[in-house]
Amino acid sequence: MRSAARVPLVLAAALTLTACSGEPSEADMRRLVEAHTRKVLDRQGTAGFRAFDGFRKQGCVEAKPKGGRATGQDAGGQYDCYYAATFVPQPGQPPLTVNGKGRFRRTDDGLAFEDLGAQPR
Repeated sequence: MRSAARVPLVLAAALTLTACSGEPSEADMRRLVEAHTRKVLDRQGTAGFRAFDGFRKQGCVEAKPKGGRATGQDAGGQYDCYYAATFVPQPGQPPLTVNGKGRFRRTDDGLAFEDLGAQPR
């Protein structure tokens, strides 16, 4: 009975640690990468993209600021994250999965995304 009482406490502690990590969630990543992809395809004249058919966060690492040491506001809040996004490029075509990398950073306006490249697989 004692261990059952600890489960909610352990879960609460784990959720607190996850929320404090600063890493973007999979849902946040998907939303920002989809918006970026939509803008790029619209500029190229390939309109019609709405959303990915599948999206998976593969992991994040804390990004090192440009120039070496982190000081002041640059000390944290930037993560280089890897993802896999699947979509159908054109009707009737097979799905395409792209492995991508992006930098996600916290700003006063929310989370920002910088595309660091993607490779079809």
